[in-house]
Amino acid sequence: MHFSQVLAVAALAATSIYASPVQELDARTDNLTPEQCAKVVKIVELLKVHKATPFCSSFLSIKPVTSTFTVTATATSTITSGTASTSLIFKPGNPPTNVRREAEVNAALEPRDATPTVPPYIKNYESSSISSACSCLITPTASPLGTVTTTQTVTTSQTVAPPVVTSTLYPCATPIPIRIPTFPFGDPNDDVIFPDTYTERFYLDTVGGTLEGCCNLCYFGLQNCLSATYYSYQGCVVRRPTNPIGTGVGVSDACPVGQFAGLTYGRDTAPDFRSQGNLAGPCGQVYNNL
Repeated sequence: MHFSQVLAVAALAATSIYASPVQELDARTDNLTPEQCAKVVKIVELLKVHKATPFCSSFLSIKPVTSTFTVTATATSTITSGTASTSLIFKPGNPPTNVRREAEVNAALEPRDATPTVPPYIKNYESSSISSACSCLITPTASPLGTVTTTQTVTTSQTVAPPVVTSTLYPCATPIPIRIPTFPFGDPNDDVIFPDTYTERFYLDTVGGTLEGCCNLCYFGLQNCLSATYYSYQGCVVRRPTNPIGTGVGVSDACPVGQFAGLTYGRDTAPDFRSQGNLAGPCGQVYNNL
């Protein structure tokens, strides 16, 4: 065989080695020719071995799309009717400190259009060659990521009473503000609800000898306290009903017969001389604007 014939056969063999994979890859691309894919066939083979289709999709910025379909569902519409009631829970001491959690910045999602990290097995190739190889590996068209559902809804309705709103308060939290008409201070209408009441005095050398001590006596130390007033020159004066009759709602250690029907507290805008004002008690039904 002549030397020129040997070269022709070798060239034909070399062509057959690269033609088959390049033609197969070109069947999946609309942009690159077989000749262009042949130049990056080594990178293509590396990508195929490492199953790098997801990487290529990101590298080529192939945008995902969603598919849409419609389903029929049944929904229940709840109608709230009536006036919401509030249940107050009184606790001693100061409220717990709220610790704000630091935002985890490193956990933020990578921006959609950011270039992904190049795998180590092709990091020595130029970006343009990697892009060409990815274009030969996959068809640069969007693929479905998820679904968007359009719902045709059949609605039924039901009427319910508003839920009871529970609020936790710390009436004797220190420092207690002074000479204010708002909570924990409040002026009761107990003379209408309980015409027969009695008072107890706790002098400066007793547990009621401070404003905080007077507050704690009314809310947590005694039962059925209607109100308490702290005087800087004589201590704490507590008022309680002689014949306590409660509703049975909101029973606690401080209110063993529950809330007192009709007992309300309004703002104490005219406190007694040399006092900090009336401290509202724990057994009321309504605490207006406090």
